Amino acid sequence: MGTLKTIGYDYDEYRQALVKMVIIDELLFNFVEGKGFRLFSRTVQPRFDISSHFTIMRDCLKLYGEEKERLNRVLKGQRLCLTIDTWTSIQNINYMSLTAH
Repeated sequence: MGTLKTIGYDYDEYRQALVKMVIIDELLFNFVEGKGFRLFSRTVQPRFDISSHFTIMRDCLKLYGEEKERLNRVLKGQRLCLTIDTWTSIQNINYMSLTAH
């Protein structure tokens, strides 16, 4: 026999997960305004009201600022050098590598 488990609803947690999805999957901000995504979201969690693409953009910039501050705290007193190398393969595919020293 299975057990019944109550799952809470946290709007801010859903919104934060949506922002991370947009960033990780490199989606356009207006992805959240698509009919397919809205249908999917309503099916998964009907109470979650999807924000506009402007709100998602602001949330992404806010997350960027928070992560930047966190990185500054971690690297405080440290020196960091970055090296970038770019090249193009024979198949005409562009690559870029970033190395931190």
